[in-house]
Amino acid sequence: MEDPRIVAQTLAQKDPGWVHDLWLKYWAHGGSAGMVEFDAYLHGLTERDPFELKILAWAIEDLCPAPPQRFHQL
Repeated sequence: MEDPRIVAQTLAQKDPGWVHDLWLKYWAHGGSAGMVEFDAYLHGLTERDPFELKILAWAIEDLCPAPPQRFHQL
């Protein structure tokens, strides 16, 4: 199973402004990291609670028109 952070990094490379939108969705789903912490987490510089990966996957699903099926398994 692929880490949702890798998907987020790939999408952010295509559109750097996407990270802000992703963070807002992440926050709305109950994520606890501020924007700077979130960016560091996406790039593997910090670790968060494992449940944060689920929250990140939900946020990606909300922003992607056709989310990858693998995130439904998290």
